[in-house]
Amino acid sequence: MDQDEICGYKVIPLKIYKDSAAHHYLYLKEHSIREKCPEKPSDRTLFVLGVGEECTEESLSALFAKHCGRVKSVYIHSKPTSSVPPVEESKYFRLHGCINGFKIAYIVFEKEGSREKAMNLDSSVPLVLTSKDVTVPFGIEKWCKEYNDSIPNVDEMLLDINNYVGNYDMKESANMEKEKALGEADEDGWVTVTKRGRKPGIARKESINKKIMKSEKKKRSKKELLNFYRFQIKESKMNSLMKLREKFEEDKKKIAVLKQTRKFKPFA
Repeated sequence: MDQDEICGYKVIPLKIYKDSAAHHYLYLKEHSIREKCPEKPSDRTLFVLGVGEECTEESLSALFAKHCGRVKSVYIHSKPTSSVPPVEESKYFRLHGCINGFKIAYIVFEKEGSREKAMNLDSSVPLVLTSKDVTVPFGIEKWCKEYNDSIPNVDEMLLDINNYVGNYDMKESANMEKEKALGEADEDGWVTVTKRGRKPGIARKESINKKIMKSEKKKRSKKELLNFYRFQIKESKMNSLMKLREKFEEDKKKIAVLKQTRKFKPFA
């Protein structure tokens, strides 16, 4: 690739190690969108495409800090967005999946001039991801690390579960207290009516209400369909009987006409 710029993106080669023969490319552009995000200021944020799986927040931060200036934060996403990645509260029970394959990154510098330094990097000199301070596991080393990380620490997981259950119980208790307070009469004697089931103390959720309404609607439609078929059968029987009667009357008229027009010719 001989071009320094493609479709408005600065093209920078990237190597994992200094002696690596192969390399791929990062595509840099100034971050500028209509939707503002406080964590991604437009004057200090660099938008990066072509971020491989070997790139992490720590390695990208060290890489751009070495060549452009101090980095405040690095955000990695699967696609462009104006928000920041969600924070995972649990180490073992993630609410959001991991990003696989190539992704994008937002590099937020501490100073405004650092982004301009990044856009003025020499496209003929590859950047090196690893250094003395930053190591990137690769190959068998990476697979061994991923396997070791997949084995949970029982004590940490138990503590995580207890914290989650404790927080859930606190939220449920707070909701019950709130609903109980709403059920009591105020100074004027008014009582706030809440959505509850037949069992006292158990609030009906929106999903349960939808399920009940769907079931009732299904019952009504089945009943209406059954009544419709009965009416249709009865009506069809009546129509058939009327047609038979009409045909019988027509046949009687035809027989009467034939009797009147009949001529007796015994020697014909």
